[in-house]
Amino acid sequence: MASSPDSSHSNLKELPVPHSQMRHENGQHLLESSSSEAPVREPPIPNLSKLLRGKGREWEAIKAKSRPLQLLDLPVDILRLIVKEVTHTNDLTSLALTNSTLYSLTVPHIYARFDIVWPDDTVPPSDSKNVDALTYGLATLCLGSKFAQRTRWLRGTSLGGQEASGRLVNNQYAKYTRKFSLGNGPKDWTSEYMVTKESGKMLGTLVAIAVGKMVNLETFIWDMPTGVLSEVFMALASLQDYYPGGESKLDKVWIRWHDNTDIPDASSSTGISSPLQPPPPQPLVPIVGTTVTPVGNTLPSDFQPTIPQPIKYSESHVEYPTFSVLPPLRSLTVLEIDEISYLDEMSVLIERSKSRLRELRVGISQKARASDFAQAWDNYALQQVDHDARWPGENRIGDKRLGGVLGVLVGRVYDIQRKSAKNQEKDPDGPSQEQDSFGSSTSHVPQPFTHADFATTSQAIPQSQWPPHVATTSSQSKHPYAGRKRLDGKLQLETLELERVPLSLQVCTRAIDWSVLTNLTILDCMFADNLWRILKKQFHPTPPAHGSSAGTPTQYHLALKQIHTDIPSNSLINFIKETLAPNSLEVLFLQDRRRVTVQAFKLDQVFKGAIKRHRASLKKLLLDSSDESGESRRWANWILTSEMVTYITSGRMPKLRELAAALDYKDWHPFLQRLPNIPQLRSLHITRIDGHIAGPKELAFQLVDIITLRPEIQLCYVGIGTKCFEILETRPSDRSNGSTMGLGGNHHGNGAIVIDMDDDNDDGSDADEETEDDDDANDNETNATPADLGDDMTEVSDDAESETDSLQESDPVGSAARFRLREILFYDDKVAIFKARHGRL
Repeated sequence: MASSPDSSHSNLKELPVPHSQMRHENGQHLLESSSSEAPVREPPIPNLSKLLRGKGREWEAIKAKSRPLQLLDLPVDILRLIVKEVTHTNDLTSLALTNSTLYSLTVPHIYARFDIVWPDDTVPPSDSKNVDALTYGLATLCLGSKFAQRTRWLRGTSLGGQEASGRLVNNQYAKYTRKFSLGNGPKDWTSEYMVTKESGKMLGTLVAIAVGKMVNLETFIWDMPTGVLSEVFMALASLQDYYPGGESKLDKVWIRWHDNTDIPDASSSTGISSPLQPPPPQPLVPIVGTTVTPVGNTLPSDFQPTIPQPIKYSESHVEYPTFSVLPPLRSLTVLEIDEISYLDEMSVLIERSKSRLRELRVGISQKARASDFAQAWDNYALQQVDHDARWPGENRIGDKRLGGVLGVLVGRVYDIQRKSAKNQEKDPDGPSQEQDSFGSSTSHVPQPFTHADFATTSQAIPQSQWPPHVATTSSQSKHPYAGRKRLDGKLQLETLELERVPLSLQVCTRAIDWSVLTNLTILDCMFADNLWRILKKQFHPTPPAHGSSAGTPTQYHLALKQIHTDIPSNSLINFIKETLAPNSLEVLFLQDRRRVTVQAFKLDQVFKGAIKRHRASLKKLLLDSSDESGESRRWANWILTSEMVTYITSGRMPKLRELAAALDYKDWHPFLQRLPNIPQLRSLHITRIDGHIAGPKELAFQLVDIITLRPEIQLCYVGIGTKCFEILETRPSDRSNGSTMGLGGNHHGNGAIVIDMDDDNDDGSDADEETEDDDDANDNETNATPADLGDDMTEVSDDAESETDSLQESDPVGSAARFRLREILFYDDKVAIFKARHGRL
């Protein structure tokens, strides 16, 4: 882009010769035009004038320059596009120190992202008293122009009245920040910033001050489980004050909550940093003695909810306000929830964002999953949310909620449909039939799913036994919605990810528009098997009508492209096989790690019912049956058979880019031999290799050998067991001396293949900035066909010297590739199968 204005400028300066004159190459005289008028400069080229787009004045200034164009002579718009292509922060910093113009263009890119990434668990915590990068970065964002103006004045005074640099006058760097992210890290490191400690309070205050200045903030991520002060949420809410319409640019909020049960001594910053964690509870099963309805677990007919007394704000141990003050969002993620107050405030935000919300991720804490608020309940005396409460401390409906977690989240958008007490008294047999259909002890397929199936199955409760606030409301209104119109909205979600959330089937099927949902993740959620059965019945494909023309396709009603679950079942496989359109599923992550029964789910069912059905569309595939501890041999249940390895590497899955599975060592070498059939594969994770004794490094070198022989293979990231490697490729540009400098500093002959192993740098910090976008750009490239070696093998020269010369000349300059294998950490942010291997959000 930088060369096009220069060349255009040079062409325009040669225009004194009119078009009516011709210059002959053989030295002949110019043939002048018959017209005696003086030559006139032609107007700019029409195409160029169209490209100027109102920048004619800048172009005239460029043409007026007598010297050749330099970089800084280019228009600011061109310079801005050039700077945008610089991705490394160190390079941007060097540009900022070069020139004031480049400084003003690079500063917005330098401070566009504020990412704090913690070291690995293997790095010991530092005992030094140095200030960390987090504090330094927040200090830079918090110190505004007032501080800079004072500094400039002091510097001018110390310089004897000389004019100081004006660079610091406007150092409101926070206004350029579009993404603010605090990542999770080792507990020994992050525990020092717990919200109950002085350092955590100061961190929250600094973040609140900095966020309040980020007028262009789009993404806010707090993945560090230390707690978030309410001041931070108030700062996020204040961003809309900068815009006349009250709509800020904030689109995404990601919060991982802390454990409210661990409250160390707040008077000392050296409190307990790593409290003893109790053993994780066993996976929950439906409560014994209850039946399961589409709403949740039924309660006894004489159940009366406990009415809590309102508390003062000073008595609450939960931060307030939090989500209830945020502006409408497009993406909301809240993980490790252990208080119902968070759910109540999230319901307010979801109501405010119902027309804009596209991504919703919710996770319940492991410790809180047995709490009352984390269970899905069904009883006529229960409610979803308290519409009269001004803040969660005024909650008067208790912790047991109708529909559980999902019922609370959509409580201000959708009202769960229930039979009235009068209808229940008239039809006492109806509930028992529904209970049999969705009971936890039954395993047969339920009856056809209709609108009436959503009625509650609890017995009728006499009005005299209702709680006071329910009885009063019912006496004033003929319906159970307290004199208001029943809510019947739907969330237009494209991504729904749930972790440890008992599923309320009525909420899942009625409060979410499944026609637009493309990404579904269900991890450790009760009643997931019932969800697949209900979705299969409700969204069964519609065959062509009788009498329709030949070739009329079957109509499918779901748009799911990604499925991730850790509880595979026959219902899930049947749902994928019969409900989704063939070759429409792009991502399939199955982890059989939550099964409580001894009998394992067979991998053959997954392969026949799901993988072969969507072989032409699958891009990412993960199959893992290992448990969380990794100590047992449960992973051996899902080892790919020889037939499966042959099928995957046969070329029948042309879009497969990421693959994670366990192999038997007897199939390892056939897998290597057939690897050229899937050259588009970018990431590979061999979770386990049964029967292999040597380490993963040897296997990684074997992969590099295959790639060296077949360079069309695009494999870049390789995970083997707990080790991860990156394959780097470089092509030497200077071979004038017949030798090249290897990446390890060694000289090699022409066309040498160099494989280095960097054990010193295993954090991936110096890796090339390869992203998934770069990989996507090459998806449509034509794969190179293997050369026909038959003719070359038959042509044998009688002269050994000439044969050597021909071999050297056959390798053009710069054609041979050099590969470098480096051990790195798993790139969870770049490779989806690496991130999904943890089995959690």
